[in-house]
This record gives sequence, structure tokens and C-alpha cells, in this order.
Amino acid sequence: MSDATLPEHAREAGARVAERFMRRSDYAHSYTNDLALEGLLWWGASAGDRSCAAFVRKVMTGFRGWTPGQGLTWRANPFTLLHVQWFLFTGERDWIAGFVEDAERCRREVARSSDGGAAFVYRPETGRIFVDMLQQYASRMAFAGRLSGDVSFYKEAVAQYELQRNALRDPATGLWSQGRGWGPTPDFVSPLGWLRGQGWVLRGMVDVLSFLPADSAHAEPMRRMLAEFASDLLRWQDRRGMWHQVPHRANSYQETTGTGLFVHALFRAVAQGFLPAEPYLAAAERGLKALCGFVSADGTVLNGSFGCGPLFEEEDYLHRPAPPGDAHTPGTTLLACAAPALFGAGHAFLKALLS
Repeated sequence: MSDATLPEHAREAGARVAERFMRRSDYAHSYTNDLALEGLLWWGASAGDRSCAAFVRKVMTGFRGWTPGQGLTWRANPFTLLHVQWFLFTGERDWIAGFVEDAERCRREVARSSDGGAAFVYRPETGRIFVDMLQQYASRMAFAGRLSGDVSFYKEAVAQYELQRNALRDPATGLWSQGRGWGPTPDFVSPLGWLRGQGWVLRGMVDVLSFLPADSAHAEPMRRMLAEFASDLLRWQDRRGMWHQVPHRANSYQETTGTGLFVHALFRAVAQGFLPAEPYLAAAERGLKALCGFVSADGTVLNGSFGCGPLFEEEDYLHRPAPPGDAHTPGTTLLACAAPALFGAGHAFLKALLS
């Protein structure tokens, strides 16, 4: 891909965020660091900057001391799939050696809620479901199906989204709760609407569809869920192009990590034919331009919500701190800034990645 396909605001903001992240000294294995490394892979490919992939390799093999296959296990990676992204961008299959076997162990060993939902890995005995984990679990299953040809992995990926949609989606707003079972009773559903939670949901939907064969019997229900959710999300985009920390509460702050995840996923969904260009491409472009306005001159991204598990009151989400440079912001912003390059030559590049 070439940076000629990137608008100037995305090219400049992405370069500042990438430079700042690569000047850090702590790249230990954490999901926020891995999310940023995923973002660097996308950014480097979109901007034609080979130093980004070289940097990711240095972190994995140098700082962390990984060799191919290490750091892969599902219990150690509940939210991200850096090994999969590395393989897609480099073609180095040895980094995903054992992936299918680990996915099978995951499907077999993961705790389940009373209705069969894949439960969060911490305190699994509670059977708590959690959209942050849903998106990774479903993507893991779908990619295992892509590698193995075993359609039961596709079935599991889509079934989890259908189950958790039924448990967590509010029909009035179209927004999803962050989780169920985190409150006083196993059936307590957390207040709906935390923005980054919506971003995780959308990211997972697009990833799953990317790995499903287009003619798969499981692709159509996933497409329907994506179309429903994307339409609902557009209701809550503000005039500037941003989405808010609690999307249906206009008095909550404009939040960058969820907006970044939306922008990336919407660009991808249009480029891959999962959503029509109208109205989603314009919404993604508006969101990206607005998001870039929250990137400071030194590459710090503002207005990124501090992390949290599912909370008990909507007001708790409304007032969640948003410190400058929150650890979730580099990856989500880089993913967004890279996304316009999916069109033109970028679209062909993406198709090659997933072939």
C-alpha cells in the first residue's frame, strides 16, 4: 500500500502516534501493547513504512524473547491476536504453528455461562460473559476454521455472537452491554453503552466475516448482525464525527478509542463488501477526521477512556477518567489512520492477506 491513499490528516496523525509509541521503553506482553503492535503493522503497511514491521519483530523476538509459536496460548491472549496479525502481514506461518490445536483447546476448556456463552478467563467459575473477550474468542474460532477447513469453528464463532447479542443488546438503542454476571446476581446485565465495548463488538464482527468464506452458511447471519449494529451506531455519531463515551448520552465526552475502532472496522467492512459505501464510508471518513483532531503535536492521543470491567451504573461509565495517552489509544488510533488505504491498491492488498 502507499501513503498516497491516505488523507493528509490521517498520514500526519498516524506518523506522530507511531513515532511516539516506538520511543517508549516498556513493550511487555499486555493486550494494550499488543493492540498497539497490531496497529503498527497496519500503519506501516498503509504508509509504506517498513520500519514498523521491523519494530514489531524486534519487540517479539528481542524484548520479549519469543520464538515462533511462543506467547500463543488462548489463556494468555484474551483480547488480541498479535500472532495472527503478524502472519497475515508477513506470511510467516511458523508464528501460528499450533494455532488450530490451541483454538480447539480453547473451545473445549473455556468456561461457559448457563446458556453456553464463552466466559471470561478470570474467575471462570462465575460464567461471566464480556464483549471484550467475545470479539477475540469469535475471531480465534473463525481463523482456526480458515486454517483447518473445519466448519465447526465457523459455527462456534457465529453462535457466540448470536448468543451474546440476545443477552446483551438493547433493542431500543441498538447498543450492547459490556457484560453479564458481573453484578450481584449471575443474570445481572451491566448498563449498556460503554463506547469501547461497542468498538470491540464491531471489530470482532468484521474480523469474523474476514475469515469466513463468502459462501459459508454462517456468513449470512453474521452479515445481518453487522448490518444491524452498524446502522444502530450511526444513530449516535455526533456532528463533528465522533462517538461519545456513553453513545446515547450527548453530555458524555467524545471518546477516541471506541471511535478509532469504529473507523477502522467501517472502512474495512465497506472495502470488503460487508457494508454498502453509502452511508458508512462517509461516516468513517468524518470519524477519522474528527479523531485526528485529538492527536497532539507529540503524538499523545486525548480522550481515551481508562479501562474497566463491566460497571454497575451508567453514571460510572459517564465519568470514567480519560487521561492523555491512555494505553488503549495508540493501537486504536493507528488502526483508524491506516484504514483509508484499504481502498484502491489497499483493497487488493487486504484480499491477498486473507487469501
